[in-house]
Amino acid sequence: MPAFAAINVEPEENADEEIDTSRELDIDEALKRFQSALKLHAQGPKHYDEAAAAYDHLFQSEIFRLPESTTEFDRAERQAQGRDLSAHLASAHVLDVAQADIDGGASSLPQTLYLAYKNHGQFALDGIRHQTKLNRANETPLEQKQTLARAQKALDEFSAALDQDPSDAELWRRAARVAASLGSARINRYCLEAAIELDDDPAVDEVEPPSLAEGFAGQQLKDQLQVLSDEVALSHPAMAPFIKKTMPEALKKYLDPLPFLRDSTKSLTSLRHDVDTTDPQQCRIHVPNPSWVDLGAALLAYARSNGVGAGKAVIDMPEIPDVVDDAQTLVERLKIQGEGEEQRPAEQVPVVESPSTSKEDQTDTPKETRAETDNASDDRLLDQSSLAQSRKRSQSVAGLPDGGDEEAVDQKRSKRIRRRETAGETVDTSTLLAANLQPFQAADKNLFQMTRNIMENLGIEDKETLERLGEVVDSCASDTRTSKLSRRSMIDLRDSLTKFVDENAKILLNKKTALPVGLSSFLEHSKPGSQHHTSTPPFHEIRGLAAFVQQVNDGWVDIQEVIFQWIQHVCANYLNSAWSDEMKRVVVQITSYLHEDIYRRTEYELLHSTQAEDPERTRQSIDRLVQMQFELHLDIYERITNPNSAVDYATRVETKARLARWFSLAAQLSKERAESGDTSLSMRFLWSSVFAVTLTEGAEREHVLQCWKSLRDQLNEEETTVNILLPNNAIMPEVSALAADREISKLTTMDFFLGLFQTDLKDPISVIESLEPVLNPSSVYIVADQADRPQSGSPVHELTASPSTQERRPIAETASQGLRDLWKFLLGSSTELRLFLWTRLGDAYDAIGYKTKQFSCLLKSIEMITNDFERNPYLDSPDETRLPLFAKMLKFLDDLLISALTAALNENSAFDIVDDEHLKLSIAAVARLSCLLHIPSMYEDEVRVGMIQHASNTATFQSYLNKLREIQVRNWSLLYTLLKAGISQNKPAFPTPESERADYLAAIHQVLGLRKFCKSSNKIFLRMMRVELLKQHMIDNWEDYLGQVLYDLYGLKLGVGLSEVQDHACPHEKLERRNTMSLVARVSILAHRMPMKDLLKSDLKNTIEHMQQAIGQAKSNQQVIQNIRIFGQTMTKPIHPLRLYEAFKGKVAIDAVSVNSADSALARHRWFFLLAMIAFTKFKGVDLNRRQTPGATDDLRMSIIFLRQQLQFTPDQWDAWFRLAECYDYELDESVLWTADKINKERAGLIKDQRNAIHCYTLALSHSRTVTLNENEEATDAIHDLYHKFGMRMYASSREPFAMEPFQHSEHKRFVIEDYGADTKDVHSQMQDYKVWKYAARLFRKAMEVKPKQWKNPYMYAKCIWKMYRKPMESLDDHDRSNQPSVQMVVKALEHSVEVVSALPKPRHGQDPILEPHYKIVSVIHKLVMLEDLQPQEAVDILQRQPYAVDNGEHVEIADLEGWESYVIKSLTQLREKDRSNWQHRIFMRHAKILFDENSTESSVVNALAAFSVLKESMLTKTMVMNVWKCDAERPGRHHVYTEQYVRFVVKLLVVLKDRASFEAMLRRLRKKGADYYHFSDLWQTCCLAYLRLIRQAYQVEPVVEDEFKSTAAEEFEIITTRISEWCSDASSSDRASSDPTLNALQETIELKKLNGGLMKAGAIDDLINDCYTALYFKIGKSLPGPNAAVVPEEKDQEKDQEQVPTETGPLDKYKVDAKPLNPFSGILYPQSHDNSGTEGGPGYSTPANNDVLQRPRKPGIRRADVLRKAEQAVLRIQEGPKPMNGKSRSSVSSGKTPAADDNNDGDVDGDSDRDSARGEPEGDEADGDVEMQDEEPDREQSSVPGSVHDSADDESDLSDVPLEDLLDEDEAQHLMFPNLVRKSQSTESETEESEAEDTNSPMEDIDEE
Repeated sequence: MPAFAAINVEPEENADEEIDTSRELDIDEALKRFQSALKLHAQGPKHYDEAAAAYDHLFQSEIFRLPESTTEFDRAERQAQGRDLSAHLASAHVLDVAQADIDGGASSLPQTLYLAYKNHGQFALDGIRHQTKLNRANETPLEQKQTLARAQKALDEFSAALDQDPSDAELWRRAARVAASLGSARINRYCLEAAIELDDDPAVDEVEPPSLAEGFAGQQLKDQLQVLSDEVALSHPAMAPFIKKTMPEALKKYLDPLPFLRDSTKSLTSLRHDVDTTDPQQCRIHVPNPSWVDLGAALLAYARSNGVGAGKAVIDMPEIPDVVDDAQTLVERLKIQGEGEEQRPAEQVPVVESPSTSKEDQTDTPKETRAETDNASDDRLLDQSSLAQSRKRSQSVAGLPDGGDEEAVDQKRSKRIRRRETAGETVDTSTLLAANLQPFQAADKNLFQMTRNIMENLGIEDKETLERLGEVVDSCASDTRTSKLSRRSMIDLRDSLTKFVDENAKILLNKKTALPVGLSSFLEHSKPGSQHHTSTPPFHEIRGLAAFVQQVNDGWVDIQEVIFQWIQHVCANYLNSAWSDEMKRVVVQITSYLHEDIYRRTEYELLHSTQAEDPERTRQSIDRLVQMQFELHLDIYERITNPNSAVDYATRVETKARLARWFSLAAQLSKERAESGDTSLSMRFLWSSVFAVTLTEGAEREHVLQCWKSLRDQLNEEETTVNILLPNNAIMPEVSALAADREISKLTTMDFFLGLFQTDLKDPISVIESLEPVLNPSSVYIVADQADRPQSGSPVHELTASPSTQERRPIAETASQGLRDLWKFLLGSSTELRLFLWTRLGDAYDAIGYKTKQFSCLLKSIEMITNDFERNPYLDSPDETRLPLFAKMLKFLDDLLISALTAALNENSAFDIVDDEHLKLSIAAVARLSCLLHIPSMYEDEVRVGMIQHASNTATFQSYLNKLREIQVRNWSLLYTLLKAGISQNKPAFPTPESERADYLAAIHQVLGLRKFCKSSNKIFLRMMRVELLKQHMIDNWEDYLGQVLYDLYGLKLGVGLSEVQDHACPHEKLERRNTMSLVARVSILAHRMPMKDLLKSDLKNTIEHMQQAIGQAKSNQQVIQNIRIFGQTMTKPIHPLRLYEAFKGKVAIDAVSVNSADSALARHRWFFLLAMIAFTKFKGVDLNRRQTPGATDDLRMSIIFLRQQLQFTPDQWDAWFRLAECYDYELDESVLWTADKINKERAGLIKDQRNAIHCYTLALSHSRTVTLNENEEATDAIHDLYHKFGMRMYASSREPFAMEPFQHSEHKRFVIEDYGADTKDVHSQMQDYKVWKYAARLFRKAMEVKPKQWKNPYMYAKCIWKMYRKPMESLDDHDRSNQPSVQMVVKALEHSVEVVSALPKPRHGQDPILEPHYKIVSVIHKLVMLEDLQPQEAVDILQRQPYAVDNGEHVEIADLEGWESYVIKSLTQLREKDRSNWQHRIFMRHAKILFDENSTESSVVNALAAFSVLKESMLTKTMVMNVWKCDAERPGRHHVYTEQYVRFVVKLLVVLKDRASFEAMLRRLRKKGADYYHFSDLWQTCCLAYLRLIRQAYQVEPVVEDEFKSTAAEEFEIITTRISEWCSDASSSDRASSDPTLNALQETIELKKLNGGLMKAGAIDDLINDCYTALYFKIGKSLPGPNAAVVPEEKDQEKDQEQVPTETGPLDKYKVDAKPLNPFSGILYPQSHDNSGTEGGPGYSTPANNDVLQRPRKPGIRRADVLRKAEQAVLRIQEGPKPMNGKSRSSVSSGKTPAADDNNDGDVDGDSDRDSARGEPEGDEADGDVEMQDEEPDREQSSVPGSVHDSADDESDLSDVPLEDLLDEDEAQHLMFPNLVRKSQSTESETEESEAEDTNSPMEDIDEE
């Protein structure tokens, strides 16, 4: 029993139901061991021992002892033997099966067992494979007992694994293969049958294999049944899919899952693998693969290890496939065999293409099969280890249906329906493909046709090139363009894509390698063999091999005989087939290593040839063998003796001796050969002999040369042309007269190349003198006297030393034989050698700085390689050599194109020495190359539209495609540069050369862009096109060409042009400043062409902003800084009147300096001005008059910055000054339009803006003198706007709210010396308002000249004339007096403005007409009549002439002013009817002012009521909201002036009408909207004083002359004021209180004080409050019921003296008896110190803490502040209403209000009094600030009711905050525990305030706020 038992843990009731998890733990442990074993197994043979131990440890796990782990076979076997399981195990097994698998242990156990057995079996097979590789050369490991035991173990493990999971088809195949290797054909067949019958019953329906493994198993079973000829089994339904369908050859190489094991089931003949019966003298040769190469390698290996001793030779070789005579089948089998050889390097496997394969055959091949065949090179790279694994390959490749098709078996339709639908789809598909290809074909046709046309215009008559271009143009009409190619190079390029080979692609993709330089390289390149091979069939690796092996094994031959027979077989194929590199290596090794044996056997055969059955034939075979050995040894000797060989001297001597022996034997046979014998052997011997002489050390050059010449002559003398090909000999691949000529040329040119390769580039002149006559003889001339001289052998001396006046002749006419031999040699040399020579020559020219000649060499090199594509050496080469050569030539072309294009684009003198003929040849060559390089584009088009699929999806293939695209882009770019040079040299043939070039660039761009690779080659074409287009200035619609380029490069859209930009999938790069500067000119032109409003909506605006980001901020220099300083000084100067008038003459300018910097080009193209206009127009996008809210001025400020930058570079640009002035104007308007705050408070900033605008307008006016009107509409509009806006600025600055302040410069003074000393005077005279109006009138007059139909100009002109007319004469100078306008001028100007506005088109429906001029003429005429400057009748006549005259213009008689006023009112009413929207507020106000003259003392109440009624109809609402809308023609800021004037007028009306309610509503509205009125402070003070006078007048409140409270005691004052407060709040007396006029006056006055909130000094308000409360105190307070206030304080003092000080036990009990208890915290909040506060806590009361201290009596007299406070308290009691009956209701401590339950204690009042005394503030009017109401809403928890007088006092309290729990007793604390509970009185007050706020917010008020 345990020592501790938990008492709170109850034992489980179902303890017997615990689940045993030991099995799961055992499985987890086994899985861990399995992972360890599998990890070691995967690490390779080095860890096989550790893996074996790990597997042994795995099978020791507990799970393998479970009953479930026993296989069904073991159970059946035990039951048959009577050894059944024990009872308890059997029952346990049954129970285990019946148990529920809770944790998944039962389901994971079979899987664990399956994995363990399967991988252990595979481990045994891997060990066999490893042992096979180790012992392949010595013995057969598969016949050892240990190996057989391993195979048996693997089969047992596989059977155990299949018992756990019989659904693994791949495992069945492996088990079958292991059984076959053990010789059990029955187990093999059983396993294969089990593999193909896993899921379905084949007897029911035909079943198709669902997986690739089952397909392989079926194929293997079919092969086995065919070997057995079991037709019955083959007719089984399960075999139907494999009989009907054939597996492709590409998959058959994966058929054998274990190829390293032998298979005894492939034939009925049993293999002899019994080791015990083997002859001990046998020489057993093990050959791993059935091929002649592997047989030779095995023979060599055996000879090296065992020698060539006696003994029967036995060849162990896998089964040899049957050889089919059909050529195509043979080629395919060779390919498959070559791909399966994993030990052979990929580059050494010959790739043979049968010439019988046609394009039609390729087209008809299924796509899957063709893809596998074309990608055979990729399959060669597969590992042998990967072949043993099961791959998830496409089942359709194996001829098997996809798994998805099984689901649709029951839904198959008839063949007829499927065929009909397929035919219909084919038609639709072809039409769709043609439509998809059409854009690409159209672009190609346009480009190649344009190329052909330009070449014809240039005079290029190269027929080959023109035909090539015509073929491409014609192919654009075909949908299958790539299948109709006929030229070899084009077909090769197409095949490189459709039959992709990695090795060939890597030749092109490799990085640039330097061309070899040296004599050995020259000799290597001079060998023509690589380019002169004809199509020689490859050596057949298995033909005749089976018979050879059977002959050896059946007979008794030794190893030496086998080797000699192998040599004889090889010799028979020496001339007829091409050996692989591996084959030649084996032949050379056997020939060298077994030289002695072969030579002796050859001599033996030669001696006994006469004894043969056919002596002649035997001798011929020996003769051919000897000649082959001689040629092979000659090849070997040449290789080890060339300069690059590193073979030691001893080996060379030994090889030379062998060569001599075979040379001697061959010479002997040649001598003995009959004349009628084989001539080819004689020619071969002669050639070999001469070559041997060539290789002999010390042989004279002339002797060798004569030998070759003799040989050449001998070959030419033969009756039949001798042309013997030796495909297996590198040094003598051809025996012919032409080959002899090449050898002779090589010998004759040896000196030349020796000198060339030994010459360093340190002496480039010698290289040029050597190579120029050889490579480019047409450019070399010699003088006539030199031509007469005998020429030396070297061409170096044939160069012209210096120009001469003598006759010059081309060197081709006088060349020496040595030079001609060089030319002849180069004609037959390789492309790489000639390219090296051209490169050498170009480098020499580069060394001397002759760039243009180097460029010529590059062009010549391109011509040479392009021509070589059509030469016989390339065309006649076999596929295996031509395709790599093609890739190499493309690589050369790519390098040359890069260098040539770099020179053409970057060297200005590249074409200086390229003459017309040279240029034509280069253009023709590059054009042909363009046709060739266009093949990948055609191929990609077909892939893109879905006609074909890519041959490969590897990264190498994509890189290859990208490389071809880059080459194509570079080629098109180079072709353009060549055509450009040709066009410039043939100008007469091209009338518009720039348009031709631009169209050609656009055509190239379209071809490349449609295919999404114009970005290739680092966007070289796009960059070139951008540069070229920017250089061309004579192109129409150049933006169409440039727009697409800029979008592809930088993502910029110009937004103009005939077509939209296309997405060419080009990654956009960052726009750099250097590139942006080159675009500024063109983009600026486009932007200035476009109206600014349209520019803001186009993509060009975004492009300009993007460009500006790339340009960045302009950099400053000394010149820019100087201009900035001058600019600033000019703007700060005062406005000089003379300067304004000089601007009309163009004499005003800014003294700026010229700026030369990188940004000068930007300013020259008006770039900064453009940016400024974009920002400025964006700001003006929403008209100021139509905005509802203030706008952001960021764009405006940016515009100012850019305009100032523009003016720093171009200070004489008038429109920049004008737009800058506009910016200042708009900034000023934005400041004064929405609010009057800046007008009232920040006038300095407004004056600065006005002066800046006027200065800028002045400079713009001065510089605009050079502008010609009617030049264009935009300039005319700008000039008109300049005059008009300048005039508006001058006029507006002279009127309110600016009031001439910009023209005043009192702050600008200058010192002068007077007689009495120094003094200051103004810098110059200030401009008077009259001159400002006169100047503005002149500007408006000039604006009318530009645009006479613009109505605002005559309207403003009339206003200026009117203002000038109204100016008093005495304030004018003599000149102005004489020119002051008259009444007639005023009337004429007004009538002209009406005429202009009347001539405008009628407004649209719903729009009001323009009424400003009509109202203005009525207003001015009325003023003239009232001034008596115009008679009423005359005035009527004038107005009756106007369009909106009364009674339609009929004659009206007016006799006096009363009739005139009636007429004017009718005219105004007429205009009001036209103003349906009530915008023209001045019309209403003019009507009201006519009715009520505010300046007249005779105006009566009737007039005021009439005027007020007019305003109520249109302007004022019931809540006195003034709806004054801003008109479109109203100047910004003028609105606030009008509202201020209107308010003053309405105030006068209300005073006359004595309408206090409307006055109060207007005051509340006015206080709330203070920012809408000009001079608001003065306006508010005026309104408040008028309202106070109205209150005093209405309630008859007399002013108090003297202080009535000077003799009143404080105690008495407190008692009476308390009674007054109770009287105000008492319900019974509330009616009496509300009817008292004095109290009502007091209420209204205090409300006004709250509304004032300290805006104006409260002296007048406090006076009225004091007067009202004084009258209330003495009239009402004295008469209220209660004891005598003067006696009560004395009685209470006596009672206090009799009371004792309370003890500590009950200090507060006695104070609770009073009816009105004292607030216990009043002593804390409001101490009783008269020195500090001057207030009392209450009459006769004091805090217990101060009982020991006697209070000092206060002096009689009440302060003014106390009176004001008591007055406010009384009004507050009225608002609070009657007190609750229980007497316990009190205000919150935090609110600062006096408790309602305490009549004698006014805490807040005392507190206020304390603070007033503490500050020492005087009483009366000087203390107004203490009781002023702040117009903000303070915190609800720390202030009284909003608007209360106590707010400021509470906020300014000097008391420290006391914790709430310390201030309150328990009852009070309980009341405050829920702070959200509010007193009824407070909630009532808040609700009242909210209702009042809602009442004031009327609908009309909301409209006004907007």
